[in-house]
Amino acid sequence: MRAGSVHYGPEFQQQNQVERFIFAVYQESGMIRIIKDNRLCFILYAILFLGGLLLVIAIPKLELHEFLNGAHTTLLNSFFSMLTLLGDGWFAVILSMLFLFIRFRYFFMLILSFCVSGLMAQFLKRVVFSDVLRPAAYLDQMPGLDLVPGIELHHTLAFPSGHTTTAFAVLLLTGLIINKKYAVFGLMLVACLAGISRVYLSQHFLIDVLGGSLLGIFSALFFYWYFRTFKSSWMDRSLTGKIRRNTYN
Repeated sequence: MRAGSVHYGPEFQQQNQVERFIFAVYQESGMIRIIKDNRLCFILYAILFLGGLLLVIAIPKLELHEFLNGAHTTLLNSFFSMLTLLGDGWFAVILSMLFLFIRFRYFFMLILSFCVSGLMAQFLKRVVFSDVLRPAAYLDQMPGLDLVPGIELHHTLAFPSGHTTTAFAVLLLTGLIINKKYAVFGLMLVACLAGISRVYLSQHFLIDVLGGSLLGIFSALFFYWYFRTFKSSWMDRSLTGKIRRNTYN
């Protein structure tokens, strides 16, 4: 080692790599840029999120839940019963697999966004907030609550809402993949409605849905950013291309 030179150990180098990674995530080519490019979509979400948060803070939880479920109709029952399926795991898996025929990159974006956000949601449900209960545990305290016929209510593992997490993690990411502002805005709106369905069906309180939406959005943004910057020609191939090559060879 030359005189006057400074040797940095592996711990410093590892810390430096982490700092560079965090900077890359938030620099102009990272998540902040993605949000700026789709500002209308995220402004809509911010308004809905802050409005929901104010309601959670201002109104007692059970009273708020009864208030939000005060306008049930047969049409809305059917609508939200179907819409909530967008947060099911099978929907996320099937949607991800469809993108295998477009680009492998998109498949990995979607399946990892779904899996990682889902695992994080389950960790929060089962370890951090394991004692938080769902609306069904308080039915005796909400005698006037409207319930949707045919819906099996769960009582435990409330926060965050897993269905909401999945809806935002895959629907927002699908909009970003399509790369059209109307697609991002429209699919974000659909994800918001999927979250609302969890409250309408009395599967979750509003605070559970707000938490799930944040988790899903972060997952969608992160994996879109990461795979967009990941350089690999193989990732830009597809099953369609492989099928064509095997057919004509």
